[in-house]
Amino acid sequence: MVLSLHALAVVVGVAVGALVVARRTPAPSSGLATAAIVAVAALVGAHGLFRILHGGTGGLWSSGLASMGGVAAGLAAACGAARITRRPVPEVLDAVAPGGLLALGIGRIGCFLAGCCYGSPTALPWGVVFPALGLPARHPLQLYSAAGDLGLVLLLRPRPEVPGLVASRACIGFGCLRALLEWWRDPGTRDLLPGGSMSLAQAAALVLVVAGLIGNRVLRGREASTMPPRRRS
Repeated sequence: MVLSLHALAVVVGVAVGALVVARRTPAPSSGLATAAIVAVAALVGAHGLFRILHGGTGGLWSSGLASMGGVAAGLAAACGAARITRRPVPEVLDAVAPGGLLALGIGRIGCFLAGCCYGSPTALPWGVVFPALGLPARHPLQLYSAAGDLGLVLLLRPRPEVPGLVASRACIGFGCLRALLEWWRDPGTRDLLPGGSMSLAQAAALVLVVAGLIGNRVLRGREASTMPPRRRS
């Protein structure tokens, strides 16, 4: 039996992310149920998008995962889980966002160990030669993504005054990070849109940024309205 390090990292990431969701949910049992629903939907969405873009046959790990498909499916599943668990949608999204980022970050370490999702060739001293590819050395894009995702988790406030702000800011941060890192992805593995100036992942990332900015602006207005008025001296 051959153990896939990529699959193992994804399993560990999902488990750790689920614990984060449970801790950030007032009712841990509903948090775990939400995490399970989101995890299954995200894996199906990621695999489904990869199959649509690149084809492939076989089991879940036989033809890869496309992370933006997982993000889209995970967000939709989080909204559905909120209805099932009878929790407010913003509250659920605030719990799912950091858990999802943590799972993605750990999963990216698995990508590095498996030698997939690699970056473009580089002469920088930290370039990595992947055995299956050989020379030249390449950007360890998987580790850039992992560090960025884990860093975003640390920057998110655990309990904002207005529910939904954590999720909005997570969308902004992750979208900016993904759109930027896509430029260092190996050109042969980028799914370019017609015209060739932007990849599908970058377009999806920009949608996340715009949605996050709109949500942040609306929610910041609500946050300001809930603050007590200052006393005049």
